[in-house]
Amino acid sequence: MDIKRFFVENSRHIAVGDEIIVTGEEFRHAIKVSRYKVGYTLILSNGDGHDYTATVTAIDKNSFTCKVEKDERNANELSKPLALYLCAIEKTDLAVQKATEVGATEIHLLISRFTNAKNQNLDRLRKIALESAKQCGRAVVPEIYAPVSFEEGIADVARFDQTIFCYELARGDRIDDVFDKNACSYALVVGSEGGFSQEEVAFAAQRGAKVVTLGRRILRAETACIAGLVLLADNMEAYENSGN
Repeated sequence: MDIKRFFVENSRHIAVGDEIIVTGEEFRHAIKVSRYKVGYTLILSNGDGHDYTATVTAIDKNSFTCKVEKDERNANELSKPLALYLCAIEKTDLAVQKATEVGATEIHLLISRFTNAKNQNLDRLRKIALESAKQCGRAVVPEIYAPVSFEEGIADVARFDQTIFCYELARGDRIDDVFDKNACSYALVVGSEGGFSQEEVAFAAQRGAKVVTLGRRILRAETACIAGLVLLADNMEAYENSGN
């Protein structure tokens, strides 16, 4: 039987030897859907990037208890934070799913000048992120933030060491050209279906964002999101593996 992954509260500290009580939707998934029984092995995750191998020791009506046997760093997580700042789009659900698969740790929704899809179902997006994290073996579910104005989002981006701004009309640098291997955290900004205004591009550039092109073809917003994240994550992993 495959060893499945279940998430508990992010604030929950876990250590080898702990007995963890699992309730709510994860209880239902494990016991009602996957038919877990006493003695079964599973992996617990609390958002800290570690896998906690545990054994089910007791099952009650609305919860089950498991004992943590092993703690190891999840090998699928990027070693540094990677945030996506996405101007809300019609296919935000697809963007969230793929951003989770690539390794994003935060997903922020922005309302730019040409944004059309201003209403977003955050509960649905968070569920998609959770299921995607399980499917691809991650130990972190990216936090999804409610939409804010473009200006607020760009101000928040300052928390990250390097910001990559994907602009459909840019013809200069690519991600490889501007990537800072010494940065400790990264953010990627991608536009809505209507793209960015020149004023928005200038606003971001004045605040330190590196404006890049993803190629000569104008990509759909969800495609640009995936392509940009893959290229940025690939650079992060390349320098991580090289030891530089």
